[in-house]
Amino acid sequence: MKFLIIAPRFHTNLYYRAKALQDAGHHVKVTVLYQGKSEYYQDIKPEVLKLSFFSRLISKILRRFKKNHLKTGFELRIETPGQELKKIFKAYRPDIVLLKAYQNLLAVKSLIIAKKYKAKALMLTQTPYNHIKGSKFLFKLNILIFKYLKVYAYLTPIKINYDVFKEAGIDNIYYLPFVYPVKDMEIKKPEDEIKILSVGKFQKRKEQLLLLKTVHRLIKEGFDIKLCFIGEAVNLKYIKTLYNYINKERISDKICIETNMPYKIISKEYKNYDLFVLPAYNEPAAYSPVEALANGLPVICSDQNGTKCYIEEGQNGSIFKAKNEDDLYKKIKEYVSDKEKLYRLKQNALQSAEKNHHPDNYPVQILKICKNAK
Repeated sequence: MKFLIIAPRFHTNLYYRAKALQDAGHHVKVTVLYQGKSEYYQDIKPEVLKLSFFSRLISKILRRFKKNHLKTGFELRIETPGQELKKIFKAYRPDIVLLKAYQNLLAVKSLIIAKKYKAKALMLTQTPYNHIKGSKFLFKLNILIFKYLKVYAYLTPIKINYDVFKEAGIDNIYYLPFVYPVKDMEIKKPEDEIKILSVGKFQKRKEQLLLLKTVHRLIKEGFDIKLCFIGEAVNLKYIKTLYNYINKERISDKICIETNMPYKIISKEYKNYDLFVLPAYNEPAAYSPVEALANGLPVICSDQNGTKCYIEEGQNGSIFKAKNEDDLYKKIKEYVSDKEKLYRLKQNALQSAEKNHHPDNYPVQILKICKNAK
């Protein structure tokens, strides 16, 4: 079958889903509005569409007022391509469209064209809300528009999104977890020094400073821990805050910070660690916990991370209260205090990834949904 993936940008969490479809013998074409700096594209070549005149004009105006290069929420909602997308549909004739463009004009334009060319549109959504900007009316209006434009089914990688849509009376919603290839590797027992990894863009919402302070507490209590942060340097001021703390407390030998590391290298780094911690809040659906599990790392994340549904408490990781240093401290201490338990959880992490996140599951489920969707 021919799949067309349409997204504002080709986020890394799309890569293995697209690759799984390719490996299953399907044709896959990817179109995006822009490319980020930290994404992974091997064997997948996203076609960057030229923005419409209106979108280019708005972006040019907004750049005068922005403090960084990141796209604003408003930009993501109003950006649309020009005539290229229609030409792609006409030439490629996709059977199935995977549309990662919920609640924006790109979605509307893509669905109009997909309806014309009779392609089944599957909407990829990660929002945990049953409202838009606090308005349930806007949410219902959005769903009605999508129903008219023939959204065949909604796919979500987070369980809470599934529940929210079901409660809103939407029956064609399906839970389909993120996928990532499990490495054939022998799980190493933790050594005397426990190695903790955290991956995420350097910005306040990711809470690297909270994790840094928490690990420092444990180090002061005598625990032998090495903590490494890896991420894109989107906020240099925030990174400076981390370095100031490290230098002030004289713990540079226990903390490392790696910025703008290529994804291909990051993916190989996981196996060098014992525990993965994602302290971020307001995190719709983090992909890094899946990568960690597939590399045999138990995961600790906050209760404001959508993919916390992949964590089985005390089996392959733990969930702590967002922004709560004491609770995070308690969870980490539980694991670094018992190396045998940590080793057991590392094995469990790998097994859970093999069962729930293997890429081979994805194309099978997609085709099943296309046959059974209401």
